[in-house]
Amino acid sequence: MRLTKWEIEQRLKASASQLEPLRIEFLSEQPTGVTSDVSVALLKISISGSKPYFARTEILPVANPKIVKEKCEAFLYYINQPANKNDNFIPLIIAPYIGKKQSDILADSGISWIDLCGNMRIQVPGKMYIERTGNKNKFPDTAPIKKIFQGNSSLISRALLLKPGGFQSLYELADFINNRNANVALSTISRVLKSLEDDLLVSKGEGLIVAKDREKLLDRLSEGYINSTKRKDARVYKFAVEKIEKLFFSLFENNIDYAAFGFYAAQIKNLAVTNQMSIFAKDIEQVKKAPDYGGARLVPDAEFGNLDIIETRDACVWFNADIKPKMAIVDDLELYLEMMAEVPRGPKVAEKLRPVILKGPSNE
Repeated sequence: MRLTKWEIEQRLKASASQLEPLRIEFLSEQPTGVTSDVSVALLKISISGSKPYFARTEILPVANPKIVKEKCEAFLYYINQPANKNDNFIPLIIAPYIGKKQSDILADSGISWIDLCGNMRIQVPGKMYIERTGNKNKFPDTAPIKKIFQGNSSLISRALLLKPGGFQSLYELADFINNRNANVALSTISRVLKSLEDDLLVSKGEGLIVAKDREKLLDRLSEGYINSTKRKDARVYKFAVEKIEKLFFSLFENNIDYAAFGFYAAQIKNLAVTNQMSIFAKDIEQVKKAPDYGGARLVPDAEFGNLDIIETRDACVWFNADIKPKMAIVDDLELYLEMMAEVPRGPKVAEKLRPVILKGPSNE
């Protein structure tokens, strides 16, 4: 359950010791008379033995980046009104937790802040500066939705990167995803979009759903992929095969799903060199039973096998895969994420893919 403004105020008063050397005293709440978006409390702040200063304070029960940015704009509009411009009050935001992005937004706006986790940045130009950060979020209800950059939820971000021009509706976005070897519910797409919008990664203005910060969105996808337990738990089957192109032809002719991945996929794209081949397959038993077309026979070889096969039905692997008669391969975005996780060689390959992904497909 989220805290109310009154509960936040009471908790801040009760945790005075964690704010030392800062001392605070709530004086009153003052209706602004300017906008319903701002409800300002008056606060006295001081350091032991020093002159006290006064702050106009806005308490935020929810402080995601979008809300913080909106409140900063409304708050600055309020304190810059002619009646308030010369009162020398410090603008101050109080919230259960202020993350780094929110802290940066507040710093850019020149607004001080305190959270209930013991973090703060208080600045009186030329007179006082206190900064204390690094304490973890004690209020999980205020945290972003978890794992939106992993599993099926990550496909929303992937789709937004694949189409820089954006989508005209939720339904268009859903069709785009589900026509590319996936099956994601509208409710999931809506929930993830809300979280992305709150984190200022997606914009839904002017009739378009579009990635607002493509670089940051790609970085968050990479973080989610690296931390994915599903990827770490994958089982690898090793085989010896002499004529891999014959195997691929056999798989394609018999409608057996597969896709090259990892450094092998990077080699196919002329981005890396490797002696080991690797493919995803939806059904390992079907692969084993594929007809032997001119030397395509698989021989199990756990020690020296030159072909690694990972059996998976993970939609992320198959999403937007490039399926052709002679070769099926994961798309550039999936390969980028795989390479970012393959330290130390992989990130160097990923850097070659990054500008291509950020630009988006030429036929978008």
